[in-house]
Amino acid sequence: MIPSISLFPLRTALAVVFSSVLLFSCGKEDADQEKPLITVLKPASDHADAHPGDSLELSASFSDNKELLNARIEIHSADGHSHRLLSPSSTWEWVKVYPLSGTNAPINEIIVIPASIDTGEYHIIFEATDKSGNQAVEVIKELHIEEH
Repeated sequence: MIPSISLFPLRTALAVVFSSVLLFSCGKEDADQEKPLITVLKPASDHADAHPGDSLELSASFSDNKELLNARIEIHSADGHSHRLLSPSSTWEWVKVYPLSGTNAPINEIIVIPASIDTGEYHIIFEATDKSGNQAVEVIKELHIEEH
């Protein structure tokens, strides 16, 4: 005679495992892993020319699938990307952080390029971060500053 084996404990264990998988996979919304989108409107091309003392218009549109947190625009010297410190009268770095909310936000900024900066190549960098911490960088617009 073959001994009978009760399948009740096995069925119970499988039911608990299956229920746990359903509970934990269906109970939470998927985490936001999508980066914000950045559309740079100005400068319109990848390269812009300007002179010390000129005004420079920066314009961009930021969007996210859930919720934007902030945007950052930076201009710094492209000199070898060493970010070496130049003499105080010629150093120019411009950074501004913009708090954002919602899923779409435009930024328009007009800045004046200092008259005393070194001529040469600069980078304009546009960044965006959403409330989940996802970050996007729209690299890099080249800005050539030359004497009049």
